[in-house]
Amino acid sequence: MDETTNPSDGVTTTPKRHFDTMDESIVKMKTTFGNASLPEIFAVMVLVGYTAEKIADLKAELAELETLCQSQIKEHADQSEEQQKFTAKREEINKPFSTHRALARILFKSDIHAWVALQLDSENPKAYADWVVLVTNFYAQFTGNAALITKAQGIGITAEVAAAQIQGLADLQALKESLTKETGEAQAATDARDRAFDALYPKYTEYIKYAKVLMPDNQMLEAIGVKVKAK
Repeated sequence: MDETTNPSDGVTTTPKRHFDTMDESIVKMKTTFGNASLPEIFAVMVLVGYTAEKIADLKAELAELETLCQSQIKEHADQSEEQQKFTAKREEINKPFSTHRALARILFKSDIHAWVALQLDSENPKAYADWVVLVTNFYAQFTGNAALITKAQGIGITAEVAAAQIQGLADLQALKESLTKETGEAQAATDARDRAFDALYPKYTEYIKYAKVLMPDNQMLEAIGVKVKAK
């Protein structure tokens, strides 16, 4: 890479390199392999082993890569959908929970047993594992204690409300498991796509390097995606 010097300050800098995105690289490979069979290009490139069969294999690998890209996009969409469902369900549970806890802290401020049993001295954690334990315990304490639920009815925590929140937590856990599954599938699809790209891209760059050597300044290079400097 060439270095340049800023005449105003005398500082030598290195220009930033441009790296194509995967999509940009795939578009370039489609152009290259798609036109590799043009007579003027094929007649030259076959001399270094780019037979019709080899070109067909490169096109097949590219088609498989495109299929894997589409699969990766689908799996990522599935993961995003499950994430949205999970996040919405958690908020659906957490919003009334936060209100119930705030009200319970007022109602049970002088009841040490209730205060400790409901873990009212704890902060509402952000980590899912800690949060789900806290919320589950909070409502479970009401379902197992008639006196507690009787007193809590005054702040809107009834047996039905507690049961509904516990059922919501069960539904949330099912969504969590589904999200974990979708996340794994999305990662697997990404890995498969990346492996296919990493296997094909060097073959593409090798083809381009041969073409530049064998067809220097030939306008046919434009057909395979290589810019030719104007004379």
